[in-house]
Amino acid sequence: MAITSPQESKKTAKYVREILTIVFLTNIAAVMFLLTRFGQAIGWITGSVGSGLNFYWLYHKTKKGITLADQGANLHSFKGFYLRYLFLAIYSVIVVVVLKPDIVTFGAGLVSVQITIILHYFYRLLRPEKSEDEAVSQDEETKSD
Repeated sequence: MAITSPQESKKTAKYVREILTIVFLTNIAAVMFLLTRFGQAIGWITGSVGSGLNFYWLYHKTKKGITLADQGANLHSFKGFYLRYLFLAIYSVIVVVVLKPDIVTFGAGLVSVQITIILHYFYRLLRPEKSEDEAVSQDEETKSD
């Protein structure tokens, strides 16, 4: 069983925050279209909210499950998986019945976290993040100039 270090845990928490921030920022554009394209806008908003909640729930359950023993971790993962998807199914049915969003846009919103993760990955490939040591040394160089 691999226990993550506090530094890795902070990096993971930062990554989750970045992904969720990007996903929820896309809702700003969707809100601007609520009056003219209600079905598409509400589809994206409700889909991305469901996707973000699912992703955060997965992160939280995984973080909690790391410290459990093997048998407890298996049961924890099993219950967490089925509860998350049961919640997502019930949420989707309620949204579709009550709000009647555009189904395609709602589906795209439900995979918005996955889309964001892929785009974030390619962004990091093109613009690698500086290590903390490099950032500190560059800050010191700019102060000395």
